[in-house]
Amino acid sequence: MHLVFAVHAGKASLASACRRLMKAAEDEGFSCSLLGEKVLSPAEDAVIVAVGGDGNFIRTAQIACRSGLPLFGVNCGRVGFLTEWTEDGFPEALRMLREGACTIAERAMLSVKVNGEPVRDCFNDLLIYKHSFSGVMQISLEINGQETGDLFGDGIVISTPIGSTGYSLSAGGPILMDGLEAMLVTPICAHTLHFRPMVCSMDSVVSVTMDGKGVLAADGDRFRSVSRGDRITVTRSGQSTKLMTFRNRNLFRLISEKLT
Repeated sequence: MHLVFAVHAGKASLASACRRLMKAAEDEGFSCSLLGEKVLSPAEDAVIVAVGGDGNFIRTAQIACRSGLPLFGVNCGRVGFLTEWTEDGFPEALRMLREGACTIAERAMLSVKVNGEPVRDCFNDLLIYKHSFSGVMQISLEINGQETGDLFGDGIVISTPIGSTGYSLSAGGPILMDGLEAMLVTPICAHTLHFRPMVCSMDSVVSVTMDGKGVLAADGDRFRSVSRGDRITVTRSGQSTKLMTFRNRNLFRLISEKLT
């Protein structure tokens, strides 16, 4: 089996940790490379290993999606909510990989269009946020063609179940269990009392029409501005990300350990 390591190249401590992990894997008979050193193909017996924190894991998930290869993470960051292993536990992960004592779980992604043009897929969440610090944003929201009303506030987060424990949770959204096929729509600092977080089917069509300027960020990456009249549509993506899972993840224990 081949392991492809993805690490933030600009952080020396992470680079050192990655070298140690690669050495440990090679000592156990795995072949290794760094992301970008070879062309990735789903036909290979290969797995991507994201080394770092949740930010690197989410960025690497986009690459894993395009390559069709499964992904797991080794936490060398601060929180590590999405990464299943620590550096100390990595030898056990190698043993389970060698013995086939793990499974691959498909995780749905979101597709984002602006005025009908596809612009991004999201593994974690899409953030639609006001353009300036002061003032409020006004948007009109529709779900499956039904108007839910106008939102006045700082913005809105549309997330996958994995993203429900990120920005959406901080904004007061609910936690969605692993594997649940649902999309979460959470307002940020809403000035409208009737507007509350909503859970809808992953096959729903969520449309947001701007009444002013705003910015879009997908998976933590701010990628474009939007203006009055622009329509942002979010649906299930035709792509999905494969996550390598080694054991049953206790979501509630993780929240207690990592987010308190």
